[in-house]
Amino acid sequence: MLEASGRLDLSTLATAAPSPRNRRFATVVAVAFGLLTLVLVPIAGRPIGPMPGFVASYQTALITVYAVTTALLFTQYRRTRSVSLLVLAAGSLYTTLIVAVQLLSFPGIFAPGRILGSGPATTTWLWTLWHLGPPLFALPYAIMEGDRRRRLVPAGSESRVGTLAALAILAAVGVLSWIVIDFVDYLPRTVEGDDYWLLTTSGIGPGVVFLTVLSLAILCWTTRLRSVLHLWLAVSLLLLVFDNLVNLPGAARGTVGWFAGRLEALAAGMILLGVYLREVDGLYGAAEQAAEGRERERAELAIARDNLLVALEAADMGDWRLDLATGRAERTLRHDRIFGYDNLLPSWGLSDFLRHVADVDRPAVAAAVARAQREGHLEVECRITRAGDGAERWINVRGRAYRDEAGTPIRMIGVVIDTTERREAEQRLSQSQKMEAIGQLTGGVAHDFNNLLTVIVGNLDMIVRRPDNPQRVERLATSAMLAARRGAEVTEKLLSFSRRQVLRPETVNPNHLLKDFQGLLQRALGEAVTLVLDLDTALDPVRLDPGQFESAILNLAVNARDAMPGGGTLTIRTENFAVTPERAAAWPDLNTGDYVRVSVHDTGSGMDAATAARAFEPFFTTKDVGKGTGLGLSQVYGFARQGGGQVRVASTPGLGTTITIDLPRSAEPVAAAPRADALLPLRRAAEGEVVLVVEDEAAVLEMAVESLSELGYRTLTATRASEALERLRGPERIDILFSDVVMPGGLNGIELALQARQLRPGLRVLLASGYTGSALGEQGVPVDLPLLSKPYRREDLASKLRLVMGGR
Repeated sequence: MLEASGRLDLSTLATAAPSPRNRRFATVVAVAFGLLTLVLVPIAGRPIGPMPGFVASYQTALITVYAVTTALLFTQYRRTRSVSLLVLAAGSLYTTLIVAVQLLSFPGIFAPGRILGSGPATTTWLWTLWHLGPPLFALPYAIMEGDRRRRLVPAGSESRVGTLAALAILAAVGVLSWIVIDFVDYLPRTVEGDDYWLLTTSGIGPGVVFLTVLSLAILCWTTRLRSVLHLWLAVSLLLLVFDNLVNLPGAARGTVGWFAGRLEALAAGMILLGVYLREVDGLYGAAEQAAEGRERERAELAIARDNLLVALEAADMGDWRLDLATGRAERTLRHDRIFGYDNLLPSWGLSDFLRHVADVDRPAVAAAVARAQREGHLEVECRITRAGDGAERWINVRGRAYRDEAGTPIRMIGVVIDTTERREAEQRLSQSQKMEAIGQLTGGVAHDFNNLLTVIVGNLDMIVRRPDNPQRVERLATSAMLAARRGAEVTEKLLSFSRRQVLRPETVNPNHLLKDFQGLLQRALGEAVTLVLDLDTALDPVRLDPGQFESAILNLAVNARDAMPGGGTLTIRTENFAVTPERAAAWPDLNTGDYVRVSVHDTGSGMDAATAARAFEPFFTTKDVGKGTGLGLSQVYGFARQGGGQVRVASTPGLGTTITIDLPRSAEPVAAAPRADALLPLRRAAEGEVVLVVEDEAAVLEMAVESLSELGYRTLTATRASEALERLRGPERIDILFSDVVMPGGLNGIELALQARQLRPGLRVLLASGYTGSALGEQGVPVDLPLLSKPYRREDLASKLRLVMGGR
């Protein structure tokens, strides 16, 4: 009766399955009465002595039994609204009334003669109508229960329908009693004095037996006695069959058969009553058990509540319970203190909470509360203005919405915590980490550039002191140039790591780049390392800067080579990869969508977890001093993040390392035109073109003018954008604007180029910069403005000028 959750089980005798013990007990009862009937049938006609008061006592007991059973069945019907139970309750009411009418037909009970009827024939016919009642009403009950369809009276009308059914039964009993009492002489004779053998010979008695057996058979066949009520109703009908079998052979009142039949009929009525009373006792016990369980739950809940309050107080959390219907909330004192109140306010609601939320956060918080009512979960962090001192504080609010049976949210319960101190501590820690990173970064840059400057300054110093030996000068100048190029590579890697590098992306197939790059990779790896390309033939296109991609792969290959000093295998694998909503939690750095994955796996020494965690930090390296800058993986990280993807490292000491780069798939087709690798002659001035050079750094300006002069260009100079605009407004011939991007004075090179084209629509523009972060903003360099990266050589400048002049 009582489930594990503490909820009272609402199953009844009409629905509960009989236990094996129930079935065994029912079998014992049926067999016992069957054996008793078999024993008594041979002596059913033997008379017994007078038993004064037996009829009155028996009939009264029978009426009481059926009346109580009727009340229980109608009660269960009102509880379940079951039509089949209503039919059974109506049948029990019919039996109760017809037995009561029969009691009034016996002489000497309530009067010297009979109150109803004129003789034994009336009593016998009323007995017949009584025995017809149980099978007649059990038959439709069995048919309705057999198909397992739930037939229910409409909710709210069960009392009216039950009352109408009772009135109909009352009317039917009244009509049948009137017919039997007033027109008994017109009915077939069933008794002769106290001898009712005619009841058997007329076929009426056997007909009643047949109907009872038929109802019993249909009940067993259709229901398979699957409920307790089915089982014991079948036993009750069987006892009525035994009643008829032992009663009819006796054929007279005052015989053994007549007396035994009365007892079996009473037992048939008492069976259902006893079972229902057992159910009432079980329900009462279950109710007591449920009450005790709920009392224990209340006590445990009170203890848990006290423990929760202690925990919340220790964690500086306030809890709240918001009634969504009224908008009012119950909360603890700690809750109100978070909002700046020393004492618990008389009332608090959602509007009071939103009034404290900072104006800038209020719309988002209101939206989060509305969303929580739909989705069931609230988590929001916002700023509030505290009462009293007006201080701005950060709070975190978490809660859960609860719904009624109709699914309507009715309340929200949650906690609030002041996170101001935690945020300040996190900011201090973050600032400390930033300063540590900056220190490490500047130290590494200073170390590398000092080494490079030593080479450059030393070589130039020796050239200045002894410039008369051309071969020596060329050798020293070449060494200085190599050092300068290494410096440019370090700067490029720094910009890539900081995602400030200016990319010129193209839509390409990474497989093609890797195949074209395979020879260079193999030379970089050396003969001891085997290079394996495992390329997906159905690989999607990606939009990336081919040079940066090749540089990232080369950095990974060199790192892998150094991790395999004794040789090994480097495998580069490409494949398509999708981040679905179900997999999004495993890839927090990627939005849902399609990606292309490039993984580089080596069979080298691997890294432990601590080393792998720092692998992408700038200037972090495990190589010996002078054998690495510590910027290789940093460049890979910057390239992947700037391209909208991510890079991950997985490594096991002794087994090798796998670096995985995920880049967003491009919806554009692969560019048809391949990159030209053929060497072209330097582009020199053909028609005396004039270049306006805009550069705020004097040394760079001088170098640019010298390079352009060697290429045959005439030059004009300006050190500020405003000065360049003044020249552009003048009458001088200017064919090309060559400007630095980052300049003082309010206008950068991009803005200068746009205004210059407004002044001179046909003007050609070339920009130069080594750092463009502050100038480009979020938009970047427009695609129609060629960009020359610093530092550059004369050959680089000539190549860009060829592009600017349209290939001439």
